[in-house]
Amino acid sequence: MRAFHLTISLLIYSLLSTAIAQELTAYFDYKVFRIPGEGHLVETYYNIKGPSVEFIAVDDSTDQAEVELKVIVSKAGSIKDFKKESIKSPLAVKGYRPDFLSIQRFLLPRGVYDLEVEMRDVNRPESEPLSFTRSLDLDLNSQTTGFSDIELVAAFRQADENSMSSKSGLDMLPLMTTMFGQEFNEMLLYFELYSMDKKLKKDEPFLLKYYIEDADFEKVQEGTEILKRKKATPVIAEMGRMDISMLPSGRFNLRVEARDRENELLVYKELPFYRVNPNVSKQLSDEEINLTFVGSLNDKDSLLEYIYALRPIAQEQDRMMIDHQAPTFTLIQAKSYFYSFWENRDPLHPDQAWAEYKKDLELVDEEFGTSNRRGYETDMGRVYLIYGPPNSVVNETNDPETYPYQIWHYYKAGKFNDKRFVFYDRELLQREYTLLHSDVPGELRNPRWNIILQSRTNPLWNTDQNSGGGIGSDRIQQFYDSPR
Repeated sequence: MRAFHLTISLLIYSLLSTAIAQELTAYFDYKVFRIPGEGHLVETYYNIKGPSVEFIAVDDSTDQAEVELKVIVSKAGSIKDFKKESIKSPLAVKGYRPDFLSIQRFLLPRGVYDLEVEMRDVNRPESEPLSFTRSLDLDLNSQTTGFSDIELVAAFRQADENSMSSKSGLDMLPLMTTMFGQEFNEMLLYFELYSMDKKLKKDEPFLLKYYIEDADFEKVQEGTEILKRKKATPVIAEMGRMDISMLPSGRFNLRVEARDRENELLVYKELPFYRVNPNVSKQLSDEEINLTFVGSLNDKDSLLEYIYALRPIAQEQDRMMIDHQAPTFTLIQAKSYFYSFWENRDPLHPDQAWAEYKKDLELVDEEFGTSNRRGYETDMGRVYLIYGPPNSVVNETNDPETYPYQIWHYYKAGKFNDKRFVFYDRELLQREYTLLHSDVPGELRNPRWNIILQSRTNPLWNTDQNSGGGIGSDRIQQFYDSPR
């Protein structure tokens, strides 16, 4: 994919995109098609992120944003085309900031070009414009049989008239991502095939085939193969729809092919993409499993321990699997489960995701493990593995009127901001601290945590009391409210 995200500095985006981050944020992509006898049709797409631009009032109930777009196409320093457009967002109700899209087209002969783009927030004239340059290498020969780029489509309909978003009688909204989450049950795609009448005789039958294959093993995914009989003509346009509801997580290629009557491959095109679908397990053979990063994990006891250590970060279904099924796994079943777990979490780099988590396991073992409990089994270890290191820690071990305690403060704990965890050592051994209270939804919540901390010397007389009394209680509450 050639899409890239525009943020503060030029980065490689995780989906093979490029990112530049400034105040104005947008996604850019382009696709190349061919118009026989005229040249290359370059479609450029600009998806502007609504929260990154200024919306101003149109009337009492609606707002609107506006971005000025300038595009210069040059070759060897000579300007070949120029476009300037005012892009206005849809009218939005107060407080809503939708993304909005623009499509620009350029008709260009073969060659190497520079595409210079500048975007400016019209409603924020003092802000710096967002600008970038992209190189275009247009090498489709008008006499050569070949495919256009594959365009992923968010939605389409019959076109009433020609527009920037229409091709082959259809209006199409481009899908500017190659990451398909579990919310996607189908994939819409559009492509064109050119000059098949140069490769075969005019109107000679051939087979158009497209399917999804595993990027690592080049294995066709069951239920994704589509075959269509076509006749050789100068231009063949295809709008496809593929069911991906049962496609598991992983790295895949969307591949389109043209084959003759003897099933010989004539031309093909591929588009890599990624799938995140924890609802479907990836089925790999024993040989394929052993070609992945888990292939070297041949000690069953060690591998099962690694699986048990996934529990803090596992979802409920996985926790049930770990608790009840994992102890009976064979070695290959353990490998298969372990690989699937990490590929579901990070389809791009499951091996790296595991390596990073393994470092955290070693850290929590060192910091929180005891003589009879691994670090991940302790409350502190579990919280660390889920939320990472706290931004600040209050560690009180010398107050004779309270149990030893720690207050961990997080600027961000998962999707929640400004959250805290209170741990205490009820045994007074300073070996393992137990979670007493947290304000993170879903975690243990105990409104009497303050008075429980002080119950080392003061019995819990009042069962309705939620806070201790006196200077000690105020001091603990101050640590909690204003962590240091």
